Amino acid sequence: MKSHVQFFLLICLLIVSVVVSNFFVKDEKKDEVNKSQEEIVLSEKKEQKKYPTRDWNISDPVINGEGAMVYSLDSNFSYLNYQTYKKWPIASITKLLTTVVLIEDIGIQKKIPISKVALETEGLSGEFKSGEVYSGQDLITILLLASSNDAATAIEEVAGGRVAFVSLLNKKAIEIGMNDTFLEDASGISPKNVSTPNDLIKLARYIAEKHPEILSLTRLQSFFAQATNSSESRIVYNVNPFIKDFSFLGGKTGTSPEARENILGFFTFRGERVVCIILGSYDRVNTKEKLFDWIQSAYPEEKK
Repeated sequence: MKSHVQFFLLICLLIVSVVVSNFFVKDEKKDEVNKSQEEIVLSEKKEQKKYPTRDWNISDPVINGEGAMVYSLDSNFSYLNYQTYKKWPIASITKLLTTVVLIEDIGIQKKIPISKVALETEGLSGEFKSGEVYSGQDLITILLLASSNDAATAIEEVAGGRVAFVSLLNKKAIEIGMNDTFLEDASGISPKNVSTPNDLIKLARYIAEKHPEILSLTRLQSFFAQATNSSESRIVYNVNPFIKDFSFLGGKTGTSPEARENILGFFTFRGERVVCIILGSYDRVNTKEKLFDWIQSAYPEEKK
């Protein structure tokens, strides 16, 4: 009799344990559902971030250039769009993509010689000597600060020549999503190096996300350059006219008879990183100032 009672009690205990465990499992599932719902609500709130409000009493600006775009990377908001799909020669803005390719496909530790052919490239910036050898890191610093065409040619040569390097450039542009961009050299000397403001914003975002060190380099006032096979050094100065602008976070300008004056520049504006693209301007510094003054008026800050 006792054995029957014990067996009955054991069965009861098993039933109770199953019921209790199911209760806790359901409770945990409820918690998971609630958490996922909370996450969805939070993500929706982030997506519903309030964008700046346009004052339509302020007329659109008169653009001194062939294309322009002012875009906040942090809020994904475009303050200004002007002929953003128009192709235009980008001149030395090309050197930003050249730098990306060197970092990703060749390596900044690569030793790069300066040949007589490189020294014959149009332009004298860089003050190189034939036979000097530089690390990839130092060469891109000179490339960006002095906008050295000689350095760009040296990079082409270490990659196997212009054709081979240009292939890498155009491949990288496609990878980034720059489908309206076409390049013929690493320096931007060729007027056939063309892009659009829309494509250049993609390049700006790529650099900001993948290679912010490039922006740090372009903010340097100067750089002590020294070949790895020489004891001599020299100072290379930053030729970017925006280097004196306290809001400047980095970027590159480009100038040529065909391109006129271009800029792809990062600036701090109302606490955010704002990219300013101007192509084909007759005065990019003045144009940039006028565009940001217009934004201040057309998108007034809301009172808190």
